[in-house]
Amino acid sequence: MKTKGISATFLGLAIALGFSLGCLPATLAQNEAAGIEQEMSPSEFKAAGLEKLTPAELAKLNSWIQGYREKAVKVAEKKASQRAEREKMNLNVSRVDGIWNGIAPGVVIQLEDGSRWKLANKDEHYGGQADHPAVAVWKAGIFGWKMRVSSIAEFYVLQAK
Repeated sequence: MKTKGISATFLGLAIALGFSLGCLPATLAQNEAAGIEQEMSPSEFKAAGLEKLTPAELAKLNSWIQGYREKAVKVAEKKASQRAEREKMNLNVSRVDGIWNGIAPGVVIQLEDGSRWKLANKDEHYGGQADHPAVAVWKAGIFGWKMRVSSIAEFYVLQAK
């Protein structure tokens, strides 16, 4: 007998929980579309003189605010996307497009991703030999770009046109 009472209680709780969770999206949608009168306290609403607006004027104001919110979200998403793209561009991992026979001033290193790099310091040169070695190029702070060719060499580079 006691187990039936407990089962019924749990069943009732499960139904109530399911119903309340089902109403959650509607509640969230109402909050997103809430007008200025719900966003401000009654004293703020009155201090701003908004109680003088007609229902039509208040609807226009709420419509404008909703449009402004949507525009602000789009601007924020665009900025976040641009920031992610910049961060992504600060590290480039690829391979040398061909055989590495070292590098000297004026020689351009072509990578498999299509980017092209050359030595930043004119009086440096690096030897070694490897077939399509792995390469990492990263932004080295204010000093420019640095390249690491597998376990062969690490040096400053400039992006070649």
